[in-house]
Amino acid sequence: MLVSGAALLTACVAFVGYDLATFRAIEVRNLSTQAQMAASNSVSALLFDDPRAAQNTLLALKSATNITSAGIYRSDGRSFAAYRRDQGRQVPALPLVPPGATEAYRFEGNQVVLVRSIMSEGKPVGIVYMQSDSQVLNARLKRYAGISAIVLVASLLAALLVSSVFRRAVAEPIVHLANTARAVSRDRNYSVRATPSGSGGELTVLVDAFNEMLVQIQERDGALQEGRDKLERRVQERTAELEAAKKELEEYSYSILHAKEELERASKFKDQFLSTMSHELRTPLNAILGFSDLLPDERYGPLNDRQRRYVTHIHTSGQHLLSLINDILDLSKIEAGRLELAFESVRLEATFAEVLGTLQPLADKKSQTLTRQVESSLCVRADPTRFKQILMNLIGNAIKFTPESGRIELAARSMDGQVRVEVRDSGPGIPLEDQQRIFEAFYRRAESGKAVEGTGLGLAITERLVHMHGSQLGVDSQPGQGTCFHFSLPLVAIPPVRSAREAAARAEIHRAPRIFVIEDDAASAHLIESQLSSSGYETIRCEQPRQARDLAAKLQPDAITLDLLMKPVHGLEVLLQLKNDPRTSKIPVIVVTIVDQPAIGTALGADEYLVKPVEKAALLAALERCLAARGGRPPTRSILVVEDDAPTREMISEMLHREGYSVVTAADGAEARASVTKSLPELVILDLLLPKVSGFELLSEWRANPRTADLSIFVLTSKDLSKEEEKYLRVHSEYLYRKQRPWQEELIKQLRRVVAQPQLEKA
Repeated sequence: MLVSGAALLTACVAFVGYDLATFRAIEVRNLSTQAQMAASNSVSALLFDDPRAAQNTLLALKSATNITSAGIYRSDGRSFAAYRRDQGRQVPALPLVPPGATEAYRFEGNQVVLVRSIMSEGKPVGIVYMQSDSQVLNARLKRYAGISAIVLVASLLAALLVSSVFRRAVAEPIVHLANTARAVSRDRNYSVRATPSGSGGELTVLVDAFNEMLVQIQERDGALQEGRDKLERRVQERTAELEAAKKELEEYSYSILHAKEELERASKFKDQFLSTMSHELRTPLNAILGFSDLLPDERYGPLNDRQRRYVTHIHTSGQHLLSLINDILDLSKIEAGRLELAFESVRLEATFAEVLGTLQPLADKKSQTLTRQVESSLCVRADPTRFKQILMNLIGNAIKFTPESGRIELAARSMDGQVRVEVRDSGPGIPLEDQQRIFEAFYRRAESGKAVEGTGLGLAITERLVHMHGSQLGVDSQPGQGTCFHFSLPLVAIPPVRSAREAAARAEIHRAPRIFVIEDDAASAHLIESQLSSSGYETIRCEQPRQARDLAAKLQPDAITLDLLMKPVHGLEVLLQLKNDPRTSKIPVIVVTIVDQPAIGTALGADEYLVKPVEKAALLAALERCLAARGGRPPTRSILVVEDDAPTREMISEMLHREGYSVVTAADGAEARASVTKSLPELVILDLLLPKVSGFELLSEWRANPRTADLSIFVLTSKDLSKEEEKYLRVHSEYLYRKQRPWQEELIKQLRRVVAQPQLEKA
């Protein structure tokens, strides 16, 4: 009924709408015809100016019940004749006829307004106006609405009758079938059957098909149950097989785990071997190299030519052996993945100068020219130690294979955020077939008639180090045209450099304090000078009290010691002169006298008052208090060498003694800890691999203690450092030196910068 009613209603609305549109078009057409007739009959009246005739023409419209008003206007829009069926209504405004048209109309509510031009011989002479109402249309709509209502009611009654029959014949069997299907789905009982309707037709076919489907499902369910039983039996069998396989897998996993443990143990043994070899091989070699370097010193006695030549051979062979050991251990660490890099900003100009300065003696032996081409502003991100190793390996190879009087150039230039580093030589070049093999470990390119030196590891290590820096080592070479090795590193900003003013300030801090001794008694003056000189102070003696003030003003010492009983000027008078002179008033004065009147000395401006005989400790304590009051500090103290290897410890001590430094040694970490606790040294040269207490523990303790937080520490070790260890050492120590590389010259150089130059006692 809903569908039928909606369809009929839609059809009625469409029909009425279509009829309404058609009727309105017919009404406009009829109104146009009437206007055309009125216009034709009014041409003469307009031409002869006869309004009565035009009025009669309009009165003929009384027979047209749909015309409510009409009018004839002159061409200028003035009214000529008019007709109104309802005298009380007003004539609406005259619509305009569009240019180029003779007729126009519009709908205004339930009315139609039409105007038409009156033409005579192709020219407009007037306008006819007509207005029609929609009474006929309304009556027509009412009639259609009544018909539609009757049809709709009749159709709905018929649909109701048909639906009742359809429900009994179709809907109820379908509902029964749906209920049966729902019960089967809910209870999983496929033995239920739907009851046929008995009416035949499609419903009977549908019920039969449903029942047939239930039969097939029931049969399939039975087959599935049987298959499930078989599957369960198969699963049980497979479970038993898997249990057996699991046992085998567990046994295999145990064997793999055992093999893994063996590999880890082997890897651990390899790491221990590398660490042990790094320390046990390099440590005695460093002692050999150090003592062979000390032997030619004339202070230990002269050597004859043969002895000097033998010592040179020992030193050269030791250096060569150390280089070979370093190469083998470096390659082993790289292949084991144990070599870590500590990246930082590296200035190329300074690094190039250092590398070329180191290798210049080798080039001079072959009369070769070493040059560098680099901008002062270039700086790269690299591990400084390994970067130097790369350059020294490449330049060392170039020196070895370039003939005498050859030329070797180290160059760098920036390219798109990278710095390309090149090592060029004018040597014989490398054949194409050897350009890839030269990077293989232990490969040595032989030249006819010449012996080949080395292990063939230099380029292999260099190529791997370049790769660890994120680059590739390339080679461009042709026989007879020289060789160029090249690689690229990231360009970075230049790190800040310590200013000359800061360096000068640091040097000033480490200058030995100067003490002005005013004493006319030679024995007393010598005692004070000995006590101060042995403690690192610089002493200047004044034997003429009259000149004390002028000399003090000129020398500007850090402190003054003053005796009172002097001739011809008393010490108190000298004290007054010193304190009243603006040039010397701020210099601390320590009175050292046999007169026990400290109150007088203090009243006259003395900073300290000591009564003879004065112990050395009391004098030094008074001086330290005076220096501290002026922001100074005591003189340079001894250097503590912490090294467990006796030959290396002796060699370092001898090297420092030769430079004039005072040295204290410690053979293990506990001894070093006790030595620093007893007396704070000026600087510590610290090994890391120590008995009892390691170097890392000592470094951590000293940095955490306010007393030793600013203690200068140089780390000298042969330990293979991890990236974190090296980073820690670079933060908490002044310098890091490795025994596997030449370190003696650089250590002495930095000692001279950090520690005050030693003041040797006069004999």
